[in-house]
Amino acid sequence: MKRKISFTFLFACLSSLLWISCDKIDEPLIIVAEQLTTDGFLDTLYFIDSVNVGEKQVLLEDFTGHKCVNCPEAALAARDLAETLDGRLIIYSIHAGYYAEPDATGDYTADFRCPTGDQLNSDFIILANPLGLIDRVKYNGSVLIGAGNWETVVMLELDKPNTVNLKVRNIYYPNLNKVQTDVVTRFLSQEAGIFKIVVYVAEDGIISPQKNNNPSIGPSPDWFDYEHHNILRGAINSTYGNDISSDGTIVAGQDYHNQFTLDIDTGWVASNCNIIVYVISEETDEILQVAELGIRTEE
Repeated sequence: MKRKISFTFLFACLSSLLWISCDKIDEPLIIVAEQLTTDGFLDTLYFIDSVNVGEKQVLLEDFTGHKCVNCPEAALAARDLAETLDGRLIIYSIHAGYYAEPDATGDYTADFRCPTGDQLNSDFIILANPLGLIDRVKYNGSVLIGAGNWETVVMLELDKPNTVNLKVRNIYYPNLNKVQTDVVTRFLSQEAGIFKIVVYVAEDGIISPQKNNNPSIGPSPDWFDYEHHNILRGAINSTYGNDISSDGTIVAGQDYHNQFTLDIDTGWVASNCNIIVYVISEETDEILQVAELGIRTEE
């Protein structure tokens, strides 16, 4: 008898798990699913990993570039803060604008720009680096926040009560180099307005030259073996996402299921890629909750 694994059954089992603060779910590492093809049944390996977020987390969108001399110091400080906060601060870097432009020859030929990053850079009118968006809230009248104020705004955001829980599950198919991301969103209180879910992919651990003017943190003026973290590679749905529900409105306590699929670029390292999911209010443009989950590529 030909066998197929019931994906619906798996999802139902996982959905029954309790919400917890921010923790990994104990998932099966490897499952073999038989898929019908024109050549018969094909065994396709896949790997599962997932995370629950049940407390307020904060997103820092770091506008940067490999020719920005002040950016390494800001990035290092932000990562140190994230470690101190035990992962409740999620960061991705947007290489866009003047300081991200590649040279035709020489040490700075790498191009880390992407259409999503270019659109954000243009829409938020980024004229200098480093600048950040923190949950896209305003501070001192501006949504653009200088690196010197990042910690202050992050802590203010973390003091806010959590209003949204997220469950994120990644299913990676190595033979197809594809990842499916399942997201469950639950609002803890009734909120008016339209709410969207945005799903990005970022790549971590990229070694490439970076300008630096602070010799106390690394080689200056050129840091040739600089490690770039969580470079935005693009949006999986769209730059500003799609409605969480059919009309964008929500009911407190109800689970909203959304599914997204990404064909991973052959130039990226799948095991270094992270899926970043956030919930945003269309009315206020503020981010209510964010989650990050890497892609498990092996047992």
